[in-house]
Amino acid sequence: MFENKITQVKKSTLSQNIVQQIMELIMDGTVSPGEKLPNERQLMELFGVGRSTLREAINALVAMGLIEVRVPEGTFVSESFSSFFTKHLKLMSKVSFNNIEELIEARIAYECDLVSLAALKRTPKDSMELDNVLTKMAQEQDNEQFLLLDLEFHNLIAKMARNSFMNEVLFILLDIIKEWMHRVIQNYPVKEIAFDHHKKIAEAIKANDPDRARESMYEHLHEVSKILLSNLDK
Repeated sequence: MFENKITQVKKSTLSQNIVQQIMELIMDGTVSPGEKLPNERQLMELFGVGRSTLREAINALVAMGLIEVRVPEGTFVSESFSSFFTKHLKLMSKVSFNNIEELIEARIAYECDLVSLAALKRTPKDSMELDNVLTKMAQEQDNEQFLLLDLEFHNLIAKMARNSFMNEVLFILLDIIKEWMHRVIQNYPVKEIAFDHHKKIAEAIKANDPDRARESMYEHLHEVSKILLSNLDK
């Protein structure tokens, strides 16, 4: 089947070597997010390659979301690498539906920690924003809009936890898992269950009770995840 479509790999191309080196410079902190890279001529001299080879490498890094080209300013390391990890995780999740179980485990672990922090750090303004989202959820009839409000509720909790790294990771997980959530939200009783769970979570946060918030979040995610997995088997 693949005999005439794949050639044996003998060695890395020059552009692949450049990609690898720049990735290592980014990952080990030699160059920081938002930092400008040397101009094209300087990079050609540093790597000892021609313009076409360098541009091939730059295009690959742009596609991965690690760098961005701003005309006429130059080439910069991306401020956020979420798109790089999102693309990688999305590819992993599409290779096998078994990966959804690992994504669910990761989500539960992260959100239970996040909601505990949110309960400890919440402000009066945070409480008002939670109530505002819940009010909208109670009134929303459209499935797609309800799903967006559901995601907004969870992202708001992550924001309330005031941990930028954990917030970024959750954003990636939710961005991937929402593809499967679309299947579940079509079932009306699921919306009622989700809304009741959200109210319990919000009440625990507003009471500054991290243990109850964690328990409520675990109950919610465990329950909706069971429904999600049962729907995937159909």
